[in-house]
Amino acid sequence: MRQSRRRNRNHLVSGLIGAAGVGLLVSAIFLGARVSALNGQMERMSAENASLMEVSREADGMRAEMESSLEAERLASARASSEAETSEPETTQPPETEPPKWETLDGVAAGTVVTSRELDMDHLEKYFQAYEIKTEGAVYGRINGKSYRDNPDVALSDLRYLKVLHYNFNHELQVGEIIVNKGLADEVLEIFREFYDAEYEIQSMHLVDNYWTGDGESSDSASIDKNNTSCFNYRPVTGGGKLSNHAYGFAIDINPQQNPYVSYRDGKARWSHENANDYIDRSTGLPHVITHEDLAFKVFSAHGFSWGGDWNNPKDYQHFEKKLY
Repeated sequence: MRQSRRRNRNHLVSGLIGAAGVGLLVSAIFLGARVSALNGQMERMSAENASLMEVSREADGMRAEMESSLEAERLASARASSEAETSEPETTQPPETEPPKWETLDGVAAGTVVTSRELDMDHLEKYFQAYEIKTEGAVYGRINGKSYRDNPDVALSDLRYLKVLHYNFNHELQVGEIIVNKGLADEVLEIFREFYDAEYEIQSMHLVDNYWTGDGESSDSASIDKNNTSCFNYRPVTGGGKLSNHAYGFAIDINPQQNPYVSYRDGKARWSHENANDYIDRSTGLPHVITHEDLAFKVFSAHGFSWGGDWNNPKDYQHFEKKLY
């Protein structure tokens, strides 16, 4: 009986041991599989990490290359800008934008205001010229039947059309025109060149024909109302029947508003143009008033012209004349 219990106990122990061994074996197998799976997963993650690191390295390389290229471009641009600045001429106006210099005043209307940039300042004589008046020319078309007409006293060939530069009352350079006797043409050009050099101011210089009213006397008056400097006008003397020296191109009237024609009766001054009211008194010191101290008197006198301001009665303060015949 005792032996039978011992055998049963041994069988029970052996069974328990066997069951435990099987369980351990199963656990070992399961653990091995789990470990194997984890190892595979780790290997995959390691491979993916390696791939990501490779991509990151490539990206870093590309970024560095781009930054290097941009820096090189920036430096090249800075160098180019610096070279352009150092090589740029100092003048603010490139030579190619300078206006062409006028060769003459041909085609430039009287009264046109000009600047020194338009002129050849080394050869100003080109802008003080005398021209014959041709019957087929534009000047003849302006004066024919007005200040000039067929007459027994003055031939068209006796006259010259002058273009000059002068300063106006705004002290701007301005183009002027005047018709004079051909025998005085060179002297008159010299006179107006002296005025230009001294910057003497003349308000305007147009042919009297610009103010034509139908006859020589009233047209002269209209020109005076505009303070216009002029010379030739085939007309009689003021208040008389004989020809004026203007009819021969021998007389020039300068700034007539400031230098009026004044007659005296019973000690009282009489004049025709209201724009001259402030200039009857010759001692006011107003600008552009011709006296013996004025440049106009000095220059015309030096060239042998007489002055109407030296007449007894009337006084013609604007008037300078030089008779050739």
